[in-house]
Amino acid sequence: MTDQATPMVTVESVTRTFGHGSGKVIALEDVSFEVPRGRLVALVGRSGSGKTSLLNCIGGLDRPSSGRIVVDDVEVTTLSERRRTALRRDTVAFVFQTFGLVPMLSAAENVGLPMRLQTAKTSVRERRVAELLDLVGLSKHKDQRPAELSGGQQQRVAIARALANEPRLLIADEPTGQLDADTGAAIMALLRDVIAAEGMTALVSTHDQGMMDIADDTVRLADGRLVSADDATFVGTGSRATGSEHQGRVI
Repeated sequence: MTDQATPMVTVESVTRTFGHGSGKVIALEDVSFEVPRGRLVALVGRSGSGKTSLLNCIGGLDRPSSGRIVVDDVEVTTLSERRRTALRRDTVAFVFQTFGLVPMLSAAENVGLPMRLQTAKTSVRERRVAELLDLVGLSKHKDQRPAELSGGQQQRVAIARALANEPRLLIADEPTGQLDADTGAAIMALLRDVIAAEGMTALVSTHDQGMMDIADDTVRLADGRLVSADDATFVGTGSRATGSEHQGRVI
């Protein structure tokens, strides 16, 4: 049984660089923080601050150049490609700005796709799909294809699909980035609700003040480094940001 006292995510001294020599780019530099279980954490920073690079490393889509990442008591940074694929299938789920739905599949078929890849029984899959579409308020749209849905509805389908295999960590990269303000607010409220309903942990990168306001905790990046919330000064090597911001707390 997983120890609920241990963090869902631990990031220790993570650095990610691209290129070499004069062309070297530092995307992340000595970033350290923890995400407690059952929390909604907002990852905040301007474009180019390293948010996507950090999420990709945490979710096993990329490897840091140095440092250590642990997700659900598994050290991601030492896993083989095959085991990282299994992690993304069984433990971590992703929601992106671009909804990534299969155009020729209905909403229900898109939601059930991850379960097909796990060869779940048809009865189990159909029950879970119906449950998730109800959770995101799209039961009446189950037979519609993505082109027949609004942007907000497509993102709801993407969220339901991410939950199909009951992940323990949801990673969302700017999930409201392509939506208008009202629709984005509805998606943020939905994320808050489904995280509570599913008993999961979420790490959401965002520029949206509304998402920061409803998050339990905030992690702020600037130029690839973790910074404090109060004065945006760089945090020293191996340290963590402190202070308070909005309704949550800064890790």
